[in-house]
Amino acid sequence: MVTVMTHERVVHYRHGRLVDVLGPGRHRFWTTGHVFTPVDTRVQVFEVRPQEIPTSDGISVKVSASARVAVVDPVAHLEHAVDPHAIVYDAVKAWLRDTVHLHTLDEVLAGIVVEAVPDPIAEAASSAGYALTDFAVRDVIVPAEIRRAAEELVTVRQQAQVALERARGEVAATRALANGAKILEDHPLLASIRLAETAASHGGTVVIERPADRPAQQPLA
Repeated sequence: MVTVMTHERVVHYRHGRLVDVLGPGRHRFWTTGHVFTPVDTRVQVFEVRPQEIPTSDGISVKVSASARVAVVDPVAHLEHAVDPHAIVYDAVKAWLRDTVHLHTLDEVLAGIVVEAVPDPIAEAASSAGYALTDFAVRDVIVPAEIRRAAEELVTVRQQAQVALERARGEVAATRALANGAKILEDHPLLASIRLAETAASHGGTVVIERPADRPAQQPLA
């Protein structure tokens, strides 16, 4: 008797020949020479370690990826390759190499969005009996010197922005002073009033003499 769990399938051989694939439940066999090989059909996660790949602008980065697969063809899974996992792993590595090589560093850092499972990876997975349900590019690791250069660039940009804002403030202040000086030049009485206000705020006194109060000058003899 063979009991098959709901999350597995059992490939049934007799005398070295494939007979069938057993589904969940109990199965009785009254003869001899049977071989039963269970295959787990639950979802598995493939983690592809960071691969060092040059970008289109010649900078080497390390890129990792992950995929979710499940066995849908137990016979192909057992008979196609000694290591079905390696079939998918190599296909992912090849796709990463071919894809990253077409992008610049900035494009890779911005993220390589995979909207659908790439055909080469799906075909490799299918040949090994897998259905690939999800695939994504994960981490992108850049060389340490590139990270330092990027950090320095951000710092320089921030300093330049601060200097620009300071310069704008100084220009605005200078323009305001120039406008004020022009107004006082065109309106002398206003200048006198402003002077009086300033003196009063500091406890001083300013005497403003109007032209009409000045004594008339005597003609020279």
